Amino acid sequence: MKVYTSEQMRERERAAVEAGSSYEQLMENAGQAAAQDILKRADAARSVLILCGKGNNGGDGLVIARVLAQYGFTVTVSFVCGEDLSALSQLNLERLVGLPISFLAPSECLSVVPQVIIDGIFGTGYQGKLPESIQAILRQANQVKARRIALDMPTGLNGDTGECDADTFMADICYAFAAYKPAHLMEVAKTYCGEIVCLDIGID
Repeated sequence: MKVYTSEQMRERERAAVEAGSSYEQLMENAGQAAAQDILKRADAARSVLILCGKGNNGGDGLVIARVLAQYGFTVTVSFVCGEDLSALSQLNLERLVGLPISFLAPSECLSVVPQVIIDGIFGTGYQGKLPESIQAILRQANQVKARRIALDMPTGLNGDTGECDADTFMADICYAFAAYKPAHLMEVAKTYCGEIVCLDIGID
């Protein structure tokens, strides 16, 4: 079992890029791996709301949005931290052009009633206190009767220390990219991570 802190994960990403991969490819690998697992579990759950942050965790969510839309899912995306996206997230947003994907403002994102909610807001780099606007969205997301999926780490949970916000996203499934993070192995994971699935994304 591989367990990496957030800093170790960044080092392994850099090493993968130096060995010939790219950050773009690693994001594609992460989103594709998560999407393929979602497809295997889909049963009748075909409507998906993806909550995206501005950074690369949100970019992973946009890759998933593209794949699921191509498979006929009803996909809605909301940029809950604003639309000033990282370069890789912006690239993957542009790849959604022409696909039947809906976009909702943060204030409206849970006006839909999805069967699946995907948390791509903050990943392993989260620390500190969540903004009140994000707390409100997560509070509502945790009350919706839907399958909840976290990408790498539920938003509000510090992947290194296990510290968590009162409104941390409560996932039924958490996809750990490349390796488990320390918090995945802590008692707190039972409450917020649900089933933890470690996915190969091309990082040693």
